[in-house]
Parts: sequence; structure tokens; C-alpha cells
Amino acid sequence: MLYYPQLTSGAVTQLPIERRADTRTVSNLLLSGDSIRMSDPSGAMVRWKLQYSSLTDAEWSSLEQLFEAAEGQLSTFTFLDPVDNLLMWSEDWTKPVWTADPLIQISTGVADPLGGSNAVSITNTSQSTQRIMQNVAGPSWFQYCFSVYLRCDTPSTAQMLLSAAGQDAIIEIPVAISWSQVDHRDSLSLQVDGVDFGLQLSPGARIYAFGAQAEPQPAPGSYKRTTDRAGVYTHTRFESDSLTQTTSAPNQNSGTVNLVSSLV
Repeated sequence: MLYYPQLTSGAVTQLPIERRADTRTVSNLLLSGDSIRMSDPSGAMVRWKLQYSSLTDAEWSSLEQLFEAAEGQLSTFTFLDPVDNLLMWSEDWTKPVWTADPLIQISTGVADPLGGSNAVSITNTSQSTQRIMQNVAGPSWFQYCFSVYLRCDTPSTAQMLLSAAGQDAIIEIPVAISWSQVDHRDSLSLQVDGVDFGLQLSPGARIYAFGAQAEPQPAPGSYKRTTDRAGVYTHTRFESDSLTQTTSAPNQNSGTVNLVSSLV
């Protein structure tokens, strides 16, 4: 599978980033003179303008290699949006995209740190360690930052993890009685398609969680709420059949990359 590459910094791109969403409406004009208009989901597109400067030869080469493998505009690849949340249903952990071990109990409608009631209660009712995870269709070897707001009734601990094909990167973090955002920054050495993000609870533990977020970068950004759509675009293309590069000095490359992706 083809993936848009990360830079050596662990980020997908540099600032500034331009992102635009295009939608399409189909209009039918009737003989009576009336018209019927409906949205056309198949025409919805997202476009990015990514500007680069001072890239090393190796970094620019990774872009060129993807461009050649995709044959310009011809083939699609997966793009992880650097200004979005890679996780779906970031506030509703009862949705099917979240995979919980059998004895994990989840309750919704809990007061959240933003003044609403969109947090969840997660309880491990078993006598063994239990997990709740979400899989993202991204490369396992990327640098990721997984963040979430947590609290509990009494000071405790929980484990945050990245996982792929049996390889885990786990950290234990303290959970206080007041809300705090915690994060796990790591990458896996295993090179497979797909990576899981989630929490692991000790026997009998209960925590409250809100605002799960995964990002393809080495540090957390501002929280982006998601529902049934997230920042993983598996049908992305280059918007041009040419890739323009400017070299200003040895190992100093710049250029602009335009991408487009359908939303279906």
C-alpha cells in the first residue's frame, strides 16, 4: 500500500497548510419551472496545498518516490491529514469502530472537561487486564501522538498504547481526580498496514475519558472532535502530473505539492 511520507521531524508537512473542502449540489429543472436540488456525496472532495522549504535530499526523494509509484495523478495513496484527528467517534467509545475486550463496560453521558456531557466511563469488570482500541488505516511505522483527556474517582494509573500485529508500545500514565490531557508519542518498528490506539486498564479499574485523538506527528495539536469521518484519506491523488522542485543549496530543497481526495 502507498502512503504519503513523513518528514524526518515526524511531521507530514510544514506550515502553512491550505485545506479546502468542495461539495456538489445536483439541480434538476422541471417543466413546471420548479427545481429540485440535492447534495451529491460522490462529488465531495478535499484538497490540500502543502508547501515545503529546506527539505533534505532524502526527504524530497521520498516525495518523488511516491509520485513515481503513483504515476502522477493515475493511482491513489493514503494521506494522513496533519490538521485533523485520525480517530473516528472521538467522544463516543460505544461505536463499533472502538473494539473493547469482552469485560470492558462503557457508559455515556458523563460530564466532560468542556462543560458538556460527552465523556464516557470505562470500567474493567474482569480480574485481568482489558483493552479498548481503535484501528487506523495508516502505516504502523509512522511517528504518532495519541492523546486523550482522563480523570478518575481516586488517583490511579492507566496505560496508553500503540499496537500493530502483536507489537505494542505501552506507557503507564497517572490519572488524577480532575481532568487532564495525557499523550503517548511513539512509533513501531514493525512495518505493516494499520495501527491501533487505545487504553489498557487493570482489573477492577474505572476511568473517565474524553476527546481521543491520534495525529501523525510527534506532539499533540488542538483537539478536533470527530464523528463518522476522520483524517484518514485512502483515495488521495496528486493533483498534477508534474512535481516541481527548487534546489537553493546542497541538501536544501523546496516545492509545493497539491493533493486531492474523494470522500467516498
